[in-house]
Amino acid sequence: MSSSSLIPDRQLTFSPDLAATIGLGEAILLQGIAPQIPQTPGRWHALVMTSLEKNFPFWQRHEILHLLKRLAELGVIAILTEDDGATVRVSLAGEHSKTGEYQSSEHSQGASLQPLQPRVAPEDTWQPSEGVLDLLALNHGIDRQFALSQLANFERGVADRTRDSRFRQHVLAIWRRQQHQHPAFTISEPPKFDADWHPSHDAMEIMVRSGVDPEFIDTLRPEFVLYWREKGGPPKEVNSRFISFVRQRWSRFAGGLVHSTEPTRIGSAWQPSNEVFEILDMAGISRDFARQRMPEFVLYWSDSNEMHTSWNSKFLQHVKHQWRWEQRHGGENVQQQGSSRPGPTGRTRDRSLADDLSDTSWAE
Repeated sequence: MSSSSLIPDRQLTFSPDLAATIGLGEAILLQGIAPQIPQTPGRWHALVMTSLEKNFPFWQRHEILHLLKRLAELGVIAILTEDDGATVRVSLAGEHSKTGEYQSSEHSQGASLQPLQPRVAPEDTWQPSEGVLDLLALNHGIDRQFALSQLANFERGVADRTRDSRFRQHVLAIWRRQQHQHPAFTISEPPKFDADWHPSHDAMEIMVRSGVDPEFIDTLRPEFVLYWREKGGPPKEVNSRFISFVRQRWSRFAGGLVHSTEPTRIGSAWQPSNEVFEILDMAGISRDFARQRMPEFVLYWSDSNEMHTSWNSKFLQHVKHQWRWEQRHGGENVQQQGSSRPGPTGRTRDRSLADDLSDTSWAE
């Protein structure tokens, strides 16, 4: 102690609540050695008895050993004494360590640490203290109702002050076991990112509400998947990235199709704009396929004498619809017609052009 002050140079502190639960001496010793105890159950640290005697000069060696034994009985730590009695190994008590069970060996002071023999008391109406219930709620987030519900399968044992500590360990073990089994802790396999990948329902709803054609969205999906697979895998925010990608392409698409404010009739020399062919290229539809449909398209709408604000959009929808119909029925029709019309462009028409042009199933 310093000669100029009544306050010691080094102070030992303890928690009053902890002392009320496990005992004053036990609380002082536990908080003194706590920084040296590994925080992982099963990992050990050797405490040198001479150092403990120096840090706690008001206790004899056998008193320190007795307090370590009490902490082990309470299920707070696990201890293992060395054969020479000069060191004691300590570890954080885990769920696998039952209250009052620990390893020990004979040591020079004669305070042999033997496993406790549990004594069973007759059934009683014991209840955990409010301090233990508050401790479970504050330190571990375990509500009072859950803790009290574990009384039914709690082995009360002898009526002593270790009951609160044993009950706390009992509730903690059950709580942690249930937490590990909770679905929130289950790691689910991420969805496959391949040709069958589709954006989430929420992502589709956002894009459709923005005015993007669902068919246009589907034509961009293979390109998006291919791009990210070549980069090594999907991005973390795959749906958000896909929305941005579609919106950029849709802006180019909507800007490329010139809409007149006044409806007009189609002329005999009408030609689609170059942007139409670029959009069809992105959808995997060849320009030759589109050009082959131009004469009948122009003829039909010339004869109908109807007026529209955008013949580019009308032609784009018609070609996409024809392409899907060819993909669905083309191979079957080729087999029926024999080898007279080989190749993917060969087709038979079992419907009129008017049916194709007025068919709105593409928008469903």
